[in-house]
Amino acid sequence: MDCAIINFDCGKLAFFLITNAGYLFLTFLPPVIWLFFYLREDDHPEPKRLIMTAFVGGILVAIPTAVIQYYGIRMTGQTLANLTAQYPIFLFLFMAFTEEYAKYFVVQNLIALRREFDEPIDAMIYLMSSAMGFAAIENALFSFPVFRGEFFAGLELVAGRFLGANLLHVLASGVLGYFIARAYVSPNRRSVIFFGLLTATALHAAFNYLILIKGVVSQGASYLILFLIILAIVVFVEFERLRRRRVNFVQ
Repeated sequence: MDCAIINFDCGKLAFFLITNAGYLFLTFLPPVIWLFFYLREDDHPEPKRLIMTAFVGGILVAIPTAVIQYYGIRMTGQTLANLTAQYPIFLFLFMAFTEEYAKYFVVQNLIALRREFDEPIDAMIYLMSSAMGFAAIENALFSFPVFRGEFFAGLELVAGRFLGANLLHVLASGVLGYFIARAYVSPNRRSVIFFGLLTATALHAAFNYLILIKGVVSQGASYLILFLIILAIVVFVEFERLRRRRVNFVQ
């Protein structure tokens, strides 16, 4: 295409595309790193197309989740700021539940009924893959405006989310994945999965609450770090336990 014909500056267009592609790469990189960290622990790697399906599903489901959250907040007749100030626990539980259910929805509807979903550890792997897709698009939404204003501020935000929100997403989904794995060998499958969803929601909401108070509570940042460290240890230990189990699911 000849840019002169349509009277358009192709140089500006190329710069726009390259710059935004770079921003997109930087926002997607942290969750992808966490995803590869856990995938390399799997002795029997899952099909890449299914990992990508879960990842892309996590990206796509983030948009309707945001819409549900937006209208859910509007139905209260309160602003987000007012809800955060007056009813933070209620708000964080609502936000966390919608996000954790969305990531679960992807795996349940796109992955769980496939024949490749046949080991306990698969539940954690695919939930984490879905979570990283969700975290990637969340990174982009939070970081793009910052990158446009100040590149290094954007890098700082992405790095902070890598060790904070992105890690939280993968850990909370890892917890839910663990409960799903347990559910397949339990006579009360639905109850176990529901309890896992509530547990992941509570952990997610607790993290958000610690984010809220870390600036006003003494040692608030330390509590946040300790929370993530303990959760990471628990998820990693359970991940390793499931990895060593050679039990096939009965669909």
